[in-house]
Amino acid sequence: MFSHPLVARTGRIESWLKEPEGRLPVSCTVFVVEDSIEGDNGIEASWRFVSHALRFGAGVAVHLSKIRPNGHTNAKGLVASGPVSFAKVYSALNETIRRGGVYKNGACVLHLDLDHTDILEFITTPRSELPWVKRCVDLTPEMWEKSPHKEALLEGIKSGDIWLNKIKHQYGKRIYSNVCLEVYLPSRGTCLLQHVALSSCLLGNIQEGFIAGMSELCDLHSRTGVGKSGEYLASENDRQVGLGMLGLANLLRRYSVTYEEFGHALERINTGLTPKEGDAAKIAFGIKRGILAAADIAREHGMERAFAIAPTASCSYSVKDPDGYTSCPEIAPPIARSVDRDSGTFGVTSYDYGEVEIASEVGWDAYKRVADGIMT
Repeated sequence: MFSHPLVARTGRIESWLKEPEGRLPVSCTVFVVEDSIEGDNGIEASWRFVSHALRFGAGVAVHLSKIRPNGHTNAKGLVASGPVSFAKVYSALNETIRRGGVYKNGACVLHLDLDHTDILEFITTPRSELPWVKRCVDLTPEMWEKSPHKEALLEGIKSGDIWLNKIKHQYGKRIYSNVCLEVYLPSRGTCLLQHVALSSCLLGNIQEGFIAGMSELCDLHSRTGVGKSGEYLASENDRQVGLGMLGLANLLRRYSVTYEEFGHALERINTGLTPKEGDAAKIAFGIKRGILAAADIAREHGMERAFAIAPTASCSYSVKDPDGYTSCPEIAPPIARSVDRDSGTFGVTSYDYGEVEIASEVGWDAYKRVADGIMT
């Protein structure tokens, strides 16, 4: 199955198409741990689930908020050790499994709600005790207002140890953030991801890229067979894909369009006004029509969620624009026009993005206008 020239596949999909018995094509998955050692969704089951995900090359988000706090005694007289005590097991699993055999670069992210009794311990545990997991605090505006741990949380974010994630619901049921914090799933759900390579697009074929990307994702979704593992939900019950975008900065560079010009064009289109004629408007209309066309395809296939920004942005390193420059890794301008990617496994590789606008030139206001315009 050959990739469309305007589609940037993830490495997992490419590997699976070549060797279906190896890594699974899904990028990440979610497990919500119940407050029990045993059971189908208990703590021991979560260890098996994480092991399975990492062995097959997927990232996994583990949500721990249902586990009783440290020191809590239940009706049977059993004293809980709390979610942080089990967090160390997931860290050890990731350290061991990702280093065994063929290198599996799956990530493990642990989540805890801001109103959990053990949240301060979760935030302040030294990185040295949880070196192989990321930590994320899930919250609502109400939780934030009531929390006595704002300073500790902000310090954890500042140090790079803590991520933040909004709690979301669909049809009255909570859905849970994936590793990328972009895609939300039910427990044991998986996400199949790839991107429109905006860096490879011309003014006249942007919509084609979105149609090709979503069509391929929806076709692959029914063929992955991930439910046969006994760990993941079957595709019939797990209805989401994630189509993202790479290389917007490359596309804008080719047509000498600034982020500010593009953002204003998007803003006018989204509010029903006619944008100023020019390439900024053509790009904005192309992306808008592409998203609408891709959404129609996703609905036809019964998908409940279908889009992301760039949850697996690292696949941009393998995509070149028509001028031979490396694709920038999402819709944001890069920090610099060249980058050295330092990998403990693959060494140091240098990449050149060309004369794209960089973040310091674009500024926050212009970039936010673009991001808001695409998300509208």
